Amino acid sequence: MKCHEAKRHLDLFMDGELSVPENLKVLEHLNLCRSCAEVYEGEKALRALLRTRVGSLTAPPGLAERLLSEEVPVASPVETFARRGPWFPVAAAAGFFLVILALVFTTPAEMPRTFANEMSSKHKETHEGFCGVHRDNCLCLCSRCDSGKDNSVGRLFHRSVAYEVCSHDLKDLGYQMIGAEVFERKGGPVCWTVYHDAAGNSISHGLVPTKIAKEPGPLYVCDGVERPVVMMPATAGMTCVFVFDNETEAQRFREARTLK
Repeated sequence: MKCHEAKRHLDLFMDGELSVPENLKVLEHLNLCRSCAEVYEGEKALRALLRTRVGSLTAPPGLAERLLSEEVPVASPVETFARRGPWFPVAAAAGFFLVILALVFTTPAEMPRTFANEMSSKHKETHEGFCGVHRDNCLCLCSRCDSGKDNSVGRLFHRSVAYEVCSHDLKDLGYQMIGAEVFERKGGPVCWTVYHDAAGNSISHGLVPTKIAKEPGPLYVCDGVERPVVMMPATAGMTCVFVFDNETEAQRFREARTLK
């Protein structure tokens, strides 16, 4: 992929709207091209700044009704052009920018592919559990670390959130829980658990305090391997997400849940 192609795809890449092959091509180019990587980091910083500064703004009450009720005289094209001063391009650009902001910041839910990529990265990061990690926000349940008394997943989650956290018994698939963590994501706590089976496969589960724009079924994200991410709506607008090492394990999970 050439620089002009990568830059043309950056917006879709950051929105998580590219296909897996396109996503890989952009990632590969950003890893190799310092110039495009700097453009990408700048775009990310700008988006973060805009969300911080504008994301909480709301229109005054009744603005839409007042705009719709006003009668605007229709001018001819000649009159319209004559009235346009040197400020017109700036005003037009500002108006267009405000429309874009409205579309970005009034989106009621997160984009599925972006969310799936983030959860896949977390799965990769916590694949081995938390053995030897000494933090208040996580615990290890291996035979060496788990006391069976104080290190309770329920207690960990109860300390961090006021709502009931869903629990999933995956023993029918041969999986045992090996660790749990609570981490912050966009200002809200995520309750995260990691499961292993005897073959070394892992499943991650998280209860995330956000909703997804749609329920697309398993999404494949790629950070070296294709990894299925299954998302299901949970109570109070939250999302229950499972991340698998491969499609075989994801299929076993879906079949087991269908039979119940």
